Amino acid sequence: MKSSIFITALLAITLNFPGFMNDASAQDFDNERRATLSVHGGLTLTNSAFRAGPLGSVEVDNKNKAAFGASFGYALTPALTLEILGQFQQFENGSNQSFNSIYESTVLDFTFRTNYNLNYILGLNRVWSNFSPYISLGAGIQYYDFERTRNPGTPTALTADDSGVNLVGVIGAGANIRVTNGIDFFLQYDFRAAPDNAISRVLRSNNDRKTITYGSLFGGLRFHFGESEARHMSWRPAPMDLYEEDFNRLMALHTRMDDLERQLAAQGDDMSNLEARTSTLENRADDHETRISDLETQFAEMQETMRDRERERETRTTMTTDERGLTQVLDDGHYVQVFAGLTLAQAQGVRQTLIRELQGVVDNPAQMVLITQRRQFYEVRVGVFNRFPETANVLRTAQSSFSDAFVVTFPRPAHLSSQYQDIRRTN
Repeated sequence: MKSSIFITALLAITLNFPGFMNDASAQDFDNERRATLSVHGGLTLTNSAFRAGPLGSVEVDNKNKAAFGASFGYALTPALTLEILGQFQQFENGSNQSFNSIYESTVLDFTFRTNYNLNYILGLNRVWSNFSPYISLGAGIQYYDFERTRNPGTPTALTADDSGVNLVGVIGAGANIRVTNGIDFFLQYDFRAAPDNAISRVLRSNNDRKTITYGSLFGGLRFHFGESEARHMSWRPAPMDLYEEDFNRLMALHTRMDDLERQLAAQGDDMSNLEARTSTLENRADDHETRISDLETQFAEMQETMRDRERERETRTTMTTDERGLTQVLDDGHYVQVFAGLTLAQAQGVRQTLIRELQGVVDNPAQMVLITQRRQFYEVRVGVFNRFPETANVLRTAQSSFSDAFVVTFPRPAHLSSQYQDIRRTN
């Protein structure tokens, strides 16, 4: 039962997480490759001595057998790729033939998973331009077909076989190494869990359902489809942020260059004393022009960032709360939702706790922590945020006390719009 819940949770995360990972880059990357075909081979790893650990357990002694498969992936954003994977694996007795039996089990599983590119999420590709670690979550089904022979080689030998379908959950980690624009080499480790150990069930003394866990280590090649000069979307560099201290430093340099220009103009009358310095100053002027061009570019980017922040502050002022902390106006954007309950008193208690914890994290916690009433529920949210990285920062803080906090985006999808009909949006 616990494994079924775990697999269902993995599938839910896999299906819903793409909506939270929208690409906020303003650049044009229309020619990037998105579709990928992968082939791989490796080993299935098991252990019969313990259930925990990276190898898992199928409860009986097994050989580490070869595994191979293929997958098709599609990049939704630089940080997120959806993948459908099929893998063929085998299990058979190791040196210890439990219960005087030998068996061989064939497993073919199909999983739907999401791969999260850590380079883009964490900005690591500024350091590792051709090395990209990632993690994956997924769930699916496995088809098993096993055959067991009890007391082999004796007159009482008895052979039995069975086949069926199981749910399976997968969590994994790996890394891509870019070979060319169209080919990546990758290594990956997967840890699988299924609610019914059909692989070795016939070797136990009873038929109770027990969880099976096992690992697989494999490597292979990914082939990206697209134009020859284009890279796969997952190799896109993470955007760089321009902070206030960078702006102040650039403005100080700009002031210094203005001073130099005024000094040059004032000394223009005394050419006889400046002839020896003219060549040096001309070279410095060329350097200044290059620096000015760079500064103008960075200044333009800074202005755009400041305009975004100003628009965000103006948006927040339109959402006001009454003395109870309630609001009926929500702007379009991202919110961190931490609570939903049936009483206003509970929601107000959560709001006060969250205001205290967000001191120093956001500019005005009392203004940003909102209570909305949706039918019989009172919901506590933090927002609004126009960019996902700022939302993720608040989400991490909120999850320290409210582990089930999550991100919700307005406007809501069409199939949920009726549930939020009492909440007005200003945009």
